[in-house]
Amino acid sequence: YLLMDDSLYGLTGMEGAKYVCAPPLRKPEDSLRLWRALADGTIQTVSTDHCSFTTAQKALGKDDFTKIPGGMPGVETRGTLLYTYGVDAGRITRERMCQLLSENPAKLYGMYPEKGVIAPGSDADIVVMRTGVEDTVTAADQVQNVDYAPFEGRKLTARIESVFLRGTQVVKDHQVVVEKAGRFVKRGKYAL
Repeated sequence: YLLMDDSLYGLTGMEGAKYVCAPPLRKPEDSLRLWRALADGTIQTVSTDHCSFTTAQKALGKDDFTKIPGGMPGVETRGTLLYTYGVDAGRITRERMCQLLSENPAKLYGMYPEKGVIAPGSDADIVVMRTGVEDTVTAADQVQNVDYAPFEGRKLTARIESVFLRGTQVVKDHQVVVEKAGRFVKRGKYAL
């Protein structure tokens, strides 16, 4: 919703079906309003439902729009896109990006300060991002198991190089090195 608009529905063939989601994509001016709301704190988190339907699954709606499964993949590129088009574009600060992606969701779901902060006693969940790079979003390079990338061809100025979960490195050089390391975290009181 920050970087896409409803013009994508006009792509030829079934290409537009890749962008079917709920709520539907809106006008470019709506994206500008969302960016302003992120900057001023009206919107407190940026997330994705990451519905990784394949092109073949989207094509189920070829003859009937209502059969197109709604949703798109997005979790893999969320942080780098927000950095590139938010921080590097001067729309939000680095600190605001960290609040939107980590601190505020942890507070919203009652997991703060176990999650969402780097502090003594907190889980060492850390994303190491290299900035000042020149990357391009492409389905061929993604880890997620889907045959297209909604942001295919978009330029990026950041790359996630490592991810640590409770202090254990689970992603190294954009590759998952430890799988199924998650654990249940009991939800606490809303603290946002």
